[in-house]
Amino acid sequence: MISCSILNESLANNMDKMIDDEMLVTQFKSGIQKAFDELMKRYERRIFSYLLRSVRNYEDAEELTLEVFFKAYRALGSWEPKAKFSTWLYTIASNLSIDYHRSKSRHPVFTFEDEDVIEKRLVATDISSNPEKQLEDKERGEIIRAAVDELSAKQKEVFMLTRYEGLQIKEVADTLGMAEGTVKIHLHRAIKKLQTLLQPLWENNEI
Repeated sequence: MISCSILNESLANNMDKMIDDEMLVTQFKSGIQKAFDELMKRYERRIFSYLLRSVRNYEDAEELTLEVFFKAYRALGSWEPKAKFSTWLYTIASNLSIDYHRSKSRHPVFTFEDEDVIEKRLVATDISSNPEKQLEDKERGEIIRAAVDELSAKQKEVFMLTRYEGLQIKEVADTLGMAEGTVKIHLHRAIKKLQTLLQPLWENNEI
């Protein structure tokens, strides 16, 4: 027989899941600061994982993640749900990532972070299903990441958001400010290019 304490805990967990993002935003606007803490708890890991894949530097990804939520906190009072809250967060993260790469291109900084360290952190923070996660062979994972890096900036962004972060086409379109058709074109071209780049692995039955 299920104890009352277990039942109450289960009900509490279900109630937490029933509180959607928009409701938490409403609570935050009414002065409940803990509502933002819950939003940050829900998305901090995902945003960090996305940024780490983009900037390939742990410390920079941490700083950018904090900046994402700092910007979100400051703007949340006037935010209106024209799109999903998560889409809005990814938009902020994407814009910061673009600014980061622009800054690095103007002022190159050579970092010496070990690739093994980056890989371990990417795996540790990866919570969405993706091709790399299913590969136990480190070398094959590196080949796939190198292939993804060969994509154009827009193709890579679309591919990362759809395949790594699990966003739908409409969410990606809202995040990047593109038409849904444009997103589909970039995704199609990205997949075709990856198929070409990774063909040797498929021919050798390594994927």
